[in-house]
Amino acid sequence: MFKKATYSIVCLSIMATSIGAFTANAAEQSGGSEKGTMGYGYQKFLEKHPNQQDNATSNRSTFSGKSKVVTTNAGERVLDISEWQGNLTDDQVKQLKQDYDFIIIRGQYGSEYVDQCLANNSSLLDKNNMKFGVYSYSMYENADDARYEAQMLYNRAPKASFYVNDFEQNTVTNGDADTATRAWADEIRQLAGNKKILFYSYENFMTNNVPNAVSAYDGYWLAAYQAQEPTREKVLWQYTDSYYAPELNQNVDASYIDSNVSSDWFTS
Repeated sequence: MFKKATYSIVCLSIMATSIGAFTANAAEQSGGSEKGTMGYGYQKFLEKHPNQQDNATSNRSTFSGKSKVVTTNAGERVLDISEWQGNLTDDQVKQLKQDYDFIIIRGQYGSEYVDQCLANNSSLLDKNNMKFGVYSYSMYENADDARYEAQMLYNRAPKASFYVNDFEQNTVTNGDADTATRAWADEIRQLAGNKKILFYSYENFMTNNVPNAVSAYDGYWLAAYQAQEPTREKVLWQYTDSYYAPELNQNVDASYIDSNVSSDWFTS
């Protein structure tokens, strides 16, 4: 009896430890901590290099009603969201459809963590015939891992109009980041056919880690939180992470479509 009771206690202790570790890991990877959401790596870069950011476009979730972000004249605005913003409602999607040609949502963080709002948001967007792109916050360690992450993103969001490799933290440990990043694009292109494939990152990271792989993508989505539009070639410019979206009643990431492309380019 004593041995059985001891064994049961040990098993329960191991289970509790495992559950606690799993919960902590899930919390770390969720949008609640913002880790694994678009711009996270860029924010870490800006913390170390504050001179790289225009103060007029800083601070997430600190505005109560009107955005203090400098207004630019760059073109049509696009929003991107994740589970950090919560599940969309049918009314919100209807309003978004009136105001935007498409929206971009997170699909995953690495290959294993699925955005908790992906199923709800992609279903509602599809139901309301609103176009959307989907991104993966990439954590691949080599080329094979990159291909797998691309496969998982496509499998989880086959109805997306385009796909985005959000690579802003170099996690490659075997081989080089350029090769792995090109492998991601090549793999998802085989699955997505003629749909657009975009690469997202900030300029310093791109030029120092994947300067050649970008050419494997249909377009570059540049993160640069500043008032003046960057001159680098791009199809989207994410100019802030704190645009107040009245449709969602909260602050979100916002980008502008480059003048050289139209919104139809992304979704056709």
